[in-house]
Amino acid sequence: MGKYFSIKSVFKIIFIITAILLTSYIIFSFADALNITNDNVTLSLSDERSKYSQNLQNGSNSLLNGATDEGVLYVNKTSSMAVVEASTKRVLIEQNKNVRLEMASTTKIMTALVVIENADLDKEFTIPSEAVGVEGSSIYLKSKEIWTIRDLLYGLMLRSGNDAATALAIATSGSVEKFVQMMNEKVTELRLENTHFENPHGLHSENHYTSAYDLAIISAVAMQNPTFKEIVGCKMYTVQANSSHPTYYFANKNKMLNLYDGANGIKTGFTKDSGRCLVTSAERNGMQLVCVVLNVYDHYNASARNFDKAFAEYSPITVGKQGNILDSLNIEGKSYNIALQSDLVLPLKEGEIMGIKCYFDIEQDLKTPLKANSVIGKMQFYNDNRLLFSANIVNMEEIDDIGVLRKLSAYTGEMRVSVENGEIKQIFSFDGGGVSTWSR
Repeated sequence: MGKYFSIKSVFKIIFIITAILLTSYIIFSFADALNITNDNVTLSLSDERSKYSQNLQNGSNSLLNGATDEGVLYVNKTSSMAVVEASTKRVLIEQNKNVRLEMASTTKIMTALVVIENADLDKEFTIPSEAVGVEGSSIYLKSKEIWTIRDLLYGLMLRSGNDAATALAIATSGSVEKFVQMMNEKVTELRLENTHFENPHGLHSENHYTSAYDLAIISAVAMQNPTFKEIVGCKMYTVQANSSHPTYYFANKNKMLNLYDGANGIKTGFTKDSGRCLVTSAERNGMQLVCVVLNVYDHYNASARNFDKAFAEYSPITVGKQGNILDSLNIEGKSYNIALQSDLVLPLKEGEIMGIKCYFDIEQDLKTPLKANSVIGKMQFYNDNRLLFSANIVNMEEIDDIGVLRKLSAYTGEMRVSVENGEIKQIFSFDGGGVSTWSR
């Protein structure tokens, strides 16, 4: 062929070029496939911070397809989200909030809450064989290692250890089965209708599910616990070495702590069945919000946009301060002033009118005479038949007749609150005699 290429050589060159291009495509595709957020893959925090920070600055250009200023819109019923204000549990933004979905490792929010409420966190626990080699994300516990419950909680919430979840369940209740029962008892206590647990870690199970709303309520309750809030807001934790294990350093997988101003928790989650799940919390201007997104691909960006919208539209409005007289109730010819024991703060929009129903939950074992400024029970506040929150109430005058307390428990109330040009307007009235036009 002389200076010319043979047909065989040409085909060989084409084959080599094609192989190089195909190899490059596979490598880059594989690298891109690894660029996911789940409990088994560790991302480069600097790369992700740069990526998501740029997305947040780009505004609407960074949203999922179909997103608007009303929040993230989903194209089917397999995704959901909810934003609630933590103290009142009021829903500020939602889409598909009651759809039952898998929640992956965000399950561990309930696991941590049940442990914190029922265990001695400084107790040492010897790791049983059942907690070793649990499928999925792990802190690599070994049999007979000695850990404190507190250290295991950090491994649970920062590194999402499924082995830590199993160890904590056994340490708290004696077995995983009994612990799961405790988790579901907590669901009943919170009066949640779309949540059921079958394990403490969140691996796939047919009857293991929650909804965005239910998970937001669980998370809001958990964030009111100082220990829980401290753990999930921690970016880096050191487990000190002892005779049974070396030193461990736990970096928090929740990148929202670095990406969003005011972020202070909570938990990531991912399985093939659940998709990307994220529960995040953020506090600004004294208002603590919780955002849940289930099965949302761009979960960090979606959460940030929902937070932006909620913080822009709602403000924490103090509608009653500690010691404020709610009303003067005339019972059997005497006036009794009822006051709040603590401040009453509601998340409200400008110009919004919020109607709240309330009733008195008077303690049953009170004995007269009752000195002034005694806690006589709670006033429970409802919106749309959903309990927002409770506030202790005190009597301003001495009560010497038990009949007064019985009659007081029959009173219901209604509060209408609005904010216009920054000025709070409110009407509060009581209806005695047990007459009520609302249900609870």
